[in-house]
Amino acid sequence: MISRTHYVLVGLFVLVLGTAFVAGILWISAGGSVRAWDTYLVYMEESVAGLNRDSAVKYHGVDVGRVVELGLDPKQPQRVRLVLQLDKGTPVREDTVAILEAQGLTGLAYINLTGGGRDSPPLGKTPGEPWPVIPSRPSVWGRLDRSVAQLIENLAETSQRLQAVLDDDNRRHLAATLASLDTLSTTLAGHAGDLSTALADLRETLRNSRKASAGLPRLVKRFEATADALQGMADELSVTSEDVRHTVVAGGREVRAFTTEALPEATATLRELRRAATNLRRFSDRLRRNPGILLQETPVPPPGPGEE
Repeated sequence: MISRTHYVLVGLFVLVLGTAFVAGILWISAGGSVRAWDTYLVYMEESVAGLNRDSAVKYHGVDVGRVVELGLDPKQPQRVRLVLQLDKGTPVREDTVAILEAQGLTGLAYINLTGGGRDSPPLGKTPGEPWPVIPSRPSVWGRLDRSVAQLIENLAETSQRLQAVLDDDNRRHLAATLASLDTLSTTLAGHAGDLSTALADLRETLRNSRKASAGLPRLVKRFEATADALQGMADELSVTSEDVRHTVVAGGREVRAFTTEALPEATATLRELRRAATNLRRFSDRLRRNPGILLQETPVPPPGPGEE
């Protein structure tokens, strides 16, 4: 009886010692004291491959907690619901965001919290949720994946549009256009010398035009002076013819005979002088408005009735 009791006591002692040993290890691994936690929610609309329960949660790269739950959101299955436990007093503020990041080349993922400005108020509890919700932002790989997908979609759309534009008819027209351009370039190459000569003549013509335009004001002034001189001569002849008419009225028969023969010719000369002065004025006006008439061929007027 005594031996059996002894064995029972030894077994109880070993069991208590083992339990104490395990509790001590757990206590030491927990940092020697019971940790206090703050619980938060995070919703992500991208794949969380590589993230598991007990994955690390870091705040600007510093370990501050762990992921205790992850799964699909029952309300919106297209997003993932994460429950985070952070050290008590972690400065989670309204501008704090959660980003999924990968750790090195291992492929293990963790949640990295960024933001948290000093002037931003602390994050409060979200209505309708059991804990405060930390906003999330797509990861670098998520943003890259979306950009690549958008790029591929744009390339596919561009390819379809090119196929629609480059149908059989358009390809034939394009081939004909290229053949015409090839013929034109060959023709231009064969007449390169003529083109050089034409360009040289054009430069010479422009040089002469500049010289002519430089002397144009003096030419116009000369035309105007000549027209004024002709006009003055016509006025003097008019006065002279008036004097002659008075002389004829006061003179005798010989003077009348002289004026009968000479006066019509003087009158005709007077009309020609006036017409010449008018033409000179018109030409000077046209030259002032359009100096290019010096280089243009004057069109020949059509013959009038009875003219050949």
